[in-house]
Amino acid sequence: MEKYLICTDIDGTLITKDQQVPPKTLALLQELIAQGHHFAVSTGRMFQSANKFAKMVDEKGSVICSNGSIVNVEGEVLFRDGLSPASILAVFEICVAHEMPLFFFSENTVFYTVRPPAYIADEAEQGRVNGTTLVHLESKEDVIRHQAAIINAITIEEEVPEKLETVRKALQEVEGVRTLSSHFNNIEILPAGVDKEHAVERLRQHLDVKLEHVITFGDGENDLQMLRYAGMGVAMGNAADFVKEHASYVTASNEEEGIYEFLKAHIC
Repeated sequence: MEKYLICTDIDGTLITKDQQVPPKTLALLQELIAQGHHFAVSTGRMFQSANKFAKMVDEKGSVICSNGSIVNVEGEVLFRDGLSPASILAVFEICVAHEMPLFFFSENTVFYTVRPPAYIADEAEQGRVNGTTLVHLESKEDVIRHQAAIINAITIEEEVPEKLETVRKALQEVEGVRTLSSHFNNIEILPAGVDKEHAVERLRQHLDVKLEHVITFGDGENDLQMLRYAGMGVAMGNAADFVKEHASYVTASNEEEGIYEFLKAHIC
């Protein structure tokens, strides 16, 4: 039997709004893993949070996190590529100049310039980030002190979303930086050349799975590359129309067990 590699985004894809993997999806994924197929989450989340959801499905599940900056297989790092010291400082200076909240991430720490939102700062609400440590960056010297740990970043604008376009243009001029978006109110800031597509390819080669047997699920702009790349790129029913246009297939929404629906129809 040919083995498949199933890679899925987390938010808006693998989990529902209550931060759970829906029951039929969970049961089917575990059945397929028991048959020898491979499973990985592929997310913009930091490793600490991504690994939590991978383990909900498979204790030995692989993790692609930080939008492809880290690939971890059964607890071992296969690949890690963070922002360069120069690009970290440039990103910091741009966001401070435009009064944009900025969050840098390591594997388990959130470095922030302004008070984080509740889902980061409030332990009871840490559904999305689950950072074990919060560190306030008050100055360029603070950034320099922690830059070796930093992998990627995000800037979020809730009140004046039109500022995002101006800041994104400025960030795109920074050498060594790539920008994406996982939601209308943010800019994901990554090392140049890093994305989920290249991370899935590294994992595919490591596991020796044929490209036509790679299945990816996603719903956002930061999923586009891995949806186009995979043998079967599947957009969720709740994905934006431009995401669906780049996918080979469209399934039901994350709230309607879309992953279960697709896998049941195509590889069971």
